[in-house]
Amino acid sequence: MSGLHAEALDEYLPEGPISSLRRIELLYGAITEAAAGEIDSEFDLYYTPGELDGFVAEADEDRYLVTVKVDLTGDDPMLDGVTVEPLQPSMVEKLGYARYPWGRGIDHSITERGAKGGSSLDTVVRYCRERLQRWTNADEREPAVGRVVDDHSDGWVIRDLQTLGLHDDIEDELEGHLDANFPSDDSPRVVTTVAVRLDPSSLEEPPEGPPDDDYYYPGQLPVLNEAMVSRKLHKLATKNVPSPSKGEGTCMVTGEQDEVFGTAEDPLAFFTVQHAEKFPRLEKVEAWRSHPVSSQAALLLQSGASLVEDCSQTRDGLRVYTLPYVVDCDPEKAGWLYDAIEDADATTIAGVQRESERRNPEFAEELRFYVIGVRNDSGDINVLYEVPNVDIYWPRRVAKKHLEVLNSSTFDSVAGFRRPEADAWRHIDRGVRKPETVIPAITGGSYARDTLAYPEADDPTTADPREWLISALLTGERVPADKLLSQYVERIGSDTDTSEGTFSTYLVLTQFAQLEALARADLLYAPDRPELEATPRTTMDQTNDPLEPDESLPDPTDLAPDGNVKNYHARKYRLERFLEERDAFSDDRKSADERRGAFLFGVFVGQLANHQSYERDMNRTVRDQHPADRMTSDRIQRTYSDVTQRSGVYASEVGRSGQLFPETENLLKDAFADVEPKDWNLPVEDVRFFYALGLAYGADAYSQARQLQKDLGVLNEDDAEEPADK
Repeated sequence: MSGLHAEALDEYLPEGPISSLRRIELLYGAITEAAAGEIDSEFDLYYTPGELDGFVAEADEDRYLVTVKVDLTGDDPMLDGVTVEPLQPSMVEKLGYARYPWGRGIDHSITERGAKGGSSLDTVVRYCRERLQRWTNADEREPAVGRVVDDHSDGWVIRDLQTLGLHDDIEDELEGHLDANFPSDDSPRVVTTVAVRLDPSSLEEPPEGPPDDDYYYPGQLPVLNEAMVSRKLHKLATKNVPSPSKGEGTCMVTGEQDEVFGTAEDPLAFFTVQHAEKFPRLEKVEAWRSHPVSSQAALLLQSGASLVEDCSQTRDGLRVYTLPYVVDCDPEKAGWLYDAIEDADATTIAGVQRESERRNPEFAEELRFYVIGVRNDSGDINVLYEVPNVDIYWPRRVAKKHLEVLNSSTFDSVAGFRRPEADAWRHIDRGVRKPETVIPAITGGSYARDTLAYPEADDPTTADPREWLISALLTGERVPADKLLSQYVERIGSDTDTSEGTFSTYLVLTQFAQLEALARADLLYAPDRPELEATPRTTMDQTNDPLEPDESLPDPTDLAPDGNVKNYHARKYRLERFLEERDAFSDDRKSADERRGAFLFGVFVGQLANHQSYERDMNRTVRDQHPADRMTSDRIQRTYSDVTQRSGVYASEVGRSGQLFPETENLLKDAFADVEPKDWNLPVEDVRFFYALGLAYGADAYSQARQLQKDLGVLNEDDAEEPADK
């Protein structure tokens, strides 16, 4: 079971269902606080020690704590030096660190975190000066701290720091101390703070814990913590508004009556009054009425920010959040959720789901994911999609159907294509053997990104069509066939270089496997051409009886009456069976006839190009002359006679008469006799994709026919095929 602290979890875990993004973020905050351990002080919820994780010294890394030491035991405050030491984990709690996470500005606490990219000596000098001048309100820029100076019984501590900060030569003094100690050749990560020497008896509220070499750090002094809290609450009400936005109301996150603030933000920065134009009728000062968040809720939202970020990945500039949750989340389930997130091999849908199922299958059934795709343009947040209630059902269903396709005659010697070897083409190669291999590809996006068109170069995330399909696969939204085929064809065009004679066969096969998987999962939507939606009959024989995979091989006499199976017989059987197994080609609708013609023309061109390449040693083949992304029904009409004439010429060269590939040419002739290409009404993306599929089929027709002969045990290696049969 998890290490979540029961008391902290009981204090912060939201009551009621987890039914919104904000409540998920609140849940993450409660989990983060409970993971930190017991509640030690009233300031714990304000601290953000986890934000210093990347600044704590490890091994030989340049990560330092810069401490401005101020002696307050005399009549006047005195600078007693500046130390530069590796920031040890044991020191983090004493720093009382509270980060200001959004935009430019100083942190809430007097302890300040520098840039992750490192800080120069001049920058660190500025940090130190601002601890004494700006944070203390010496320059009247932090009125919330100023109120603590005036109202708190120990406010004199901050007033003395103000006095020191206003010395004319304070910056030179700080630089003089730093010059000797700072690793000036580097730009290390730094955290700057102030430590004070004082007589504990001079304080109304005594320090917590013993001093460090007579000096107390900010987290030990209640007055500095009160000033930090004052600044933090002030920001909840005043960020980007001319006057405080707060009042009594009902918190939109917890539903409780409390003092609420109007400018509290969330970890994803979806709401900000700085962009009021995106929120109709929002008045900045009155934001507490339309966007009311209590202080505790706001602090928990901030506490959960790191966990939210841990559940995100970046894809081509798009930040994708997959936030796991359960609707009815009691302390036990919160523990299961925390363990699943922490121990998953990756904080993805597949990773967290797998870890949950390993730990507690009953809990895993309740697991849901809130999925958001976000683009951040220099602080301008654009939510491209938001799917609140994703579970593993649809990714798992599509994965299973994808495996069915790969294990069917779509990918075997009986009728279909050859699968590449393992690690050759990740969604269809022989290494894909179980749904668990495919699920991460679906939830992680590669299943869509490897088949659809590339995004526009000048706007890669807003116009990325692949994210649309990723979202549909997560939710079970039906996928319009026309849109999908159009994307397929555009990608084929991008990956084809006719000048180099390249054609991405495996891309087309991956797309086709995906198309058939979507049809099997009942996710393909083609109301005007429903034959595309039909599940292929890839496990049926000629009598339509179901066949087991090991029973799917035909009898040799099914290919040749005398059982003497030549390559031609195998090619003919395979092609006819491939067509008959699919309504897309064999349905009695006119669109199926036209698609059959486009596919067969592609097969013919693919076979002819293969012959030109291997038998005639031609660099530019007929396939290069007629690329898929430019094919139209009119072009098929115009070029049909040319390719048939070429076939006749090539046939005569090898001692055959009339046709080089009769099994294809006869079927093609019949298809065109039914409906000539010039009379087709099939959408151009349909024509182009199935023509491309035909190219892939034809290119490998000879090799796959030989494989079928081998599988049937009728391949005679010494009985060479006539060249015309290749």
